[in-house]
Amino acid sequence: MRTAAIFAFLLLASCSRGQKDSPKPAQAVPVRVAAVEQRDVPLEIPAFGIVEASSTVEIVSQVSGLVTQVHFKEGDFVKAGDPLFTIDTRPYAASMAVASAEVERYQALAEQARLQAERTERLVQEGLATAQELDKARADAQSSAANVKLGRAALRSAGINVAFTHIKSPLDGRTGALLVHAGNVVRAGDPAPLVVVRRLTPVQVRFAVPETYVDRIRERAKGATLDVRIKRAGADSKPVTAPLTFLENAVDEATGTLALKATYPNTGFELWPGVSVEVALVLGVDKQAIIVPGAAVAEGQSGAYAFVVEQGRARLRKLEIDRTTPEFAVLRSGLRAGEQVVIEGQVRLRDGIAVSIKPGVGAPGASASNGPEGARP
Repeated sequence: MRTAAIFAFLLLASCSRGQKDSPKPAQAVPVRVAAVEQRDVPLEIPAFGIVEASSTVEIVSQVSGLVTQVHFKEGDFVKAGDPLFTIDTRPYAASMAVASAEVERYQALAEQARLQAERTERLVQEGLATAQELDKARADAQSSAANVKLGRAALRSAGINVAFTHIKSPLDGRTGALLVHAGNVVRAGDPAPLVVVRRLTPVQVRFAVPETYVDRIRERAKGATLDVRIKRAGADSKPVTAPLTFLENAVDEATGTLALKATYPNTGFELWPGVSVEVALVLGVDKQAIIVPGAAVAEGQSGAYAFVVEQGRARLRKLEIDRTTPEFAVLRSGLRAGEQVVIEGQVRLRDGIAVSIKPGVGAPGASASNGPEGARP
């Protein structure tokens, strides 16, 4: 009787311990999801650029002398041909007067030599002069005529120097800092400019893209003008669009990039030389591209992948990505429009595990729609 009681007690204890040790069913992993979308996506190449004046001229003096007048103020807009500086003209005007007098003297001597040559020629015909004397007279006449040409060249040179004393703007533009003032002496050949004039309408935006895009850019540029979207830093700035006008003829070997330029009219002076800008080279539009939120994409040893929720379970899908942006990725294959992908909670997932979708999320395309207007390669 006692033995039966002990056996019953052990049997009950064993059953109780077996119930405690039995595994509990795994709980579903909570996740957030977003829908895969299919829509037209602009194809863009993002970059950073620098605004440059379309023309920049450093004004230097081509003659030495005293600056007598400055005809503008710093920062003025000037037109081509507007006077900028006047250098003391008197020394050069005097040199021009001397050159003019020399021309007159040479002309008188040349006329005298010509007449002498004609008289000698008649005397030779009459037998009163030798051929040697005629040769000398003709040589003197030619020498005098050459002196006239030399004097006229010196006169033109003096006139050019006089013109150089009146320095004018070679282009329409805005003047920079004034580096000399009336009373300063300037010297010809001095590398320091008197002022710098920049053309601000239009301006050019210089930027560079990786060499991997060279073929794609050249292909898209055939028979069409590519647009460049330009945006200044700052929340209140609006992007502007300008045509691509320059493609460098070689890739920079040091950086592995290709230099490009866009030309913007800048009639309202929206862009200022030297300012850094964000640019996007628009190559076209990918029709009905498959896009997925960037938060859904992960990288593994076998490449990119994402988890899709199917019938309450997570299924791993391998992806082929065409290009990415900070917000979403454009896919070549791996997902279909309308499928739900996990964008939060992937760390605890494995293929086939049960999941539960957190409430308040999941409007199709909610995450993807918060991205930029177009995808960037």
